[in-house]
Amino acid sequence: MITATAGSLAADKPGLDVEAFTLADGTDLFRSAKKSIKGLLTPVRGGGQPFTVRQKQTYRRLKTGNMPIQWVLNDLETGKVIDKSDNSGDIFFGASSSKVFVAAALLDKQEGRLTREQFDLMVRMIVKSSNIAWRELQRQAGDDGTDDSGRQTVAAFTNKMGYTGINGFQGTWTRKDGTKVHGNELNTRMLAAFAFDTYHRKYPGAGILWNIMQATKTGRNKVNKYTPNHVYVGGKTGTYHGPNVSPKTVKLSTIKARNHLAILKVRDRYYGCAILSNGGTDEDVAVLAGGLMREWLDVGETL
Repeated sequence: MITATAGSLAADKPGLDVEAFTLADGTDLFRSAKKSIKGLLTPVRGGGQPFTVRQKQTYRRLKTGNMPIQWVLNDLETGKVIDKSDNSGDIFFGASSSKVFVAAALLDKQEGRLTREQFDLMVRMIVKSSNIAWRELQRQAGDDGTDDSGRQTVAAFTNKMGYTGINGFQGTWTRKDGTKVHGNELNTRMLAAFAFDTYHRKYPGAGILWNIMQATKTGRNKVNKYTPNHVYVGGKTGTYHGPNVSPKTVKLSTIKARNHLAILKVRDRYYGCAILSNGGTDEDVAVLAGGLMREWLDVGETL
């Protein structure tokens, strides 16, 4: 059994190597992992691609244009919002970015405890974005092991935490009264709040999820791309291209979700960079994040 309670922070901030995946109570997540996933538990550096005049021009266009993209950059130590888009409270399709809420809801329900099998699934869900693990952990979060019971647990968790106006579960929830609620509906304001709460261990097991997120391997073409290689990048991405199955809340006929909730370690300080794009490309997300870091976080380059 792997355990982490709420409120423990000091000893489980990720550092530079596998030994850093240690919780405040001394639990070594790397040693606790099955052999098949040990190789996934490694921190990720920024891709270090040059931010040229072309990227700077695109950044200015993204920040001033009328595009279906939103963002929040916040200081995870203080919670201060450094920069945000005017539409950061609008609902966008979250795709796999919603997986963090399933992980957190399960940890909260089990009071910060995971079996080794659940830990294995959670690493695969967050680090490699396994959809099989996503559905299985959501079912396990429920009271009776069904999809809808799991969705109800995730909805109860987000409501309890004050993440209003979003649906962080996977799929469509058919409630007991017969009404249907579509999941994977997020905004960057609530993602930023979630990153802050996870950093400050505001729910049981947050330290486990925080550490797993530091190893996410799916952001190479998104936020990671123009992040300097001295910056460490964690978080969770989301990608979807297809019809809009929730037109009541997302006002687009076709969704091109390119999302990234990123956790940035710049020197010894952590920042959250939440970006949701429902009509752009990976490159839009990469450029927007690269520009925000250069504008606000003193990463060694200027715009």
